[in-house]
Amino acid sequence: MKRLLFMLLACLSLCSYAQAPLSTEVKTGSFEALYKKNANLEIEYVKIHNRSEAEFAEYEKDWVVDKPDVEDLILQSANAALKGACHLEFGKEADWTVKVVVTTISPKGDFSFVVQLLDKKGEIVGNIANLFGKGGVFGTKLNLIKDGAKSTGKKVGTILKKYI
Repeated sequence: MKRLLFMLLACLSLCSYAQAPLSTEVKTGSFEALYKKNANLEIEYVKIHNRSEAEFAEYEKDWVVDKPDVEDLILQSANAALKGACHLEFGKEADWTVKVVVTTISPKGDFSFVVQLLDKKGEIVGNIANLFGKGGVFGTKLNLIKDGAKSTGKKVGTILKKYI
């Protein structure tokens, strides 16, 4: 009986480990050019709840209204985590652009994303992949996404500060 219980416990722990996202970031290129500089921030959404951004906006009518709030949460959280190492802004003329490509947003608001550094010509100079932001637990779809946006912004700021 003890063996059966032990085997069941081991199997459950392996299953839960297999479902956890891998937190191994993959970095290429350099982000050192951002040190003490202002940079433009761009955010691109690939999939939200297994839909394209346009499909999600049609499905969730509030997305058009709440999208600027979501992006502002990412910006504020990133700048707070950067603590002056560099400063991100939307729509400003800058030599560098930090592009956050959100590959997926899960129904729980978890973000999977890539951070890219683009030069003035739009060429990728640096890339950090396999990044994750934790979504919320309770609330509407958009509240969960906003919780994920805060976590994502903090992760963006932390990871940029680490590599600047």
